[in-house]
Amino acid sequence: MPIPQVMIINKRTNVGVFSDNEGRFIIKSLKTDTIILSSLGYKIKKLCFKDSLAKTNYDLTITLDKLYFTLKEVNIYPVRSLNEIDKDRNKVGTKKGVSLQGLDAIQSPITYLYERFSKFGKSKQKVAAWENEDLKRDLLKELFRMYIRYDIIALNDTEFDAFIKYLNFSDEFIRNSTQLELVLAIKGKYENFKRRWK
Repeated sequence: MPIPQVMIINKRTNVGVFSDNEGRFIIKSLKTDTIILSSLGYKIKKLCFKDSLAKTNYDLTITLDKLYFTLKEVNIYPVRSLNEIDKDRNKVGTKKGVSLQGLDAIQSPITYLYERFSKFGKSKQKVAAWENEDLKRDLLKELFRMYIRYDIIALNDTEFDAFIKYLNFSDEFIRNSTQLELVLAIKGKYENFKRRWK
């Protein structure tokens, strides 16, 4: 399809013309001149006839290639309110994998010992601990994104894991602190983290 309003410029003289609605144009140049074609949404094309046979006129069909940009991957996260985040904060450290509280060591000692010391019981405890760490990490990352939006801290996503490790907050602190205590603790640790790692 013809491309209307293509800009054609002689690089030597800086004189240019536009193509008509059918994509046609005429431009005067020397055989050694470079002609530049440009249109919005298309790659710039350069033409030079110095290696071509000498002619008075060159009648060409020129194709322009579409311009494409490759953008970096973008992560989109849902925005939740502080009340919704607080519900998850209350869950941190509460899942132990095995509920030994309901088991009575005196009335059912074998079941109690099995759950407490067996490989299966221990693996359930490990899985619960990993799930708790994932919950804690996701929760803190969500808080970081919120704090970044409000200019409380200035981290990028690649620094989140290192900062979480640096914070080293206990489950009890995350679960029981007020929003103000949590913000102040993260802000204070952030200042030290930036000084230490920059």
